[in-house]
Amino acid sequence: MSLILGSERSLFDRNIIKAELNVDDFEITKERDVPGTTKLSGTGKVTVIYKPTGIVRHYRDGVVPPPHVEFERELKKDKFKM
Repeated sequence: MSLILGSERSLFDRNIIKAELNVDDFEITKERDVPGTTKLSGTGKVTVIYKPTGIVRHYRDGVVPPPHVEFERELKKDKFKM
């Protein structure tokens, strides 16, 4: 797994800031699917860990809607609060 950085990370950070949370409290990584394991190409999994609570959420990457949109929906639904 590799950390999400740059403009891709800024899409997540924008939502974290809107939710009035600290961006440093989130670890966001991406893992690509092994070629041939799925019919879709360029897909994978994005994992978001909220360190203060230990809550872990997984999002499909390379599909619609993109992971940062699903993440924003879950932030609004307080899925990262205990």
